Amino acid sequence: MTKILLASTSPTRRRILNKAGIKFIIKKPMIDEEKEKEKLKYLKNPRRKCQEIAKKKSIKTSLKYKNYFVLGVDTCLIYKNEFLSKPRTKEIAKKLLNNLKGKEHKIYSCIFISKNGKKVWKYEDEAKLKIRRLSRDEISNYINKLKLKKIKESGLYQIEEIGVTLFEKIEGSFFTILGLPLIPLLKFLNKKRLLF
Repeated sequence: MTKILLASTSPTRRRILNKAGIKFIIKKPMIDEEKEKEKLKYLKNPRRKCQEIAKKKSIKTSLKYKNYFVLGVDTCLIYKNEFLSKPRTKEIAKKLLNNLKGKEHKIYSCIFISKNGKKVWKYEDEAKLKIRRLSRDEISNYINKLKLKKIKESGLYQIEEIGVTLFEKIEGSFFTILGLPLIPLLKFLNKKRLLF
């Protein structure tokens, strides 16, 4: 019987788990993410916001699906210690890419796993990235190739596809950048005998 539930609407996270051969079900998190982010505005540390969102996704969803190990995951883009949200329009995406070009920034990802409202496991990871000094045409061409729906779901970087061409330097886990630190998760699932 499947014992793992991914509380996420992210097609990328679903794809990562599927390709790793993990059996799981998927449900929309039992929180309104935008409202929760508003409530957490008082937190100055962007990592803390990310941790709280992952925790709330997991805990609240696990209270409904009590027999599952519920994965709540949140990933954020951090520049100068600021939490940068996913762009909602292509124009905002272009401005963000223009602001970040030639600069080092971070992607931070947090996994929180709970069962029946209680914490079981937590993991955090961070990757450093530096975008090339892109021209306006390069930025426009890149954004125009992406569907707005995909930007809203997966963020600005489609690093597993054409997004990799944006970068001058990447340090850290590929899976963390995609939004799900897979190797530590596999280690945990294996220890709990939830893999196969």
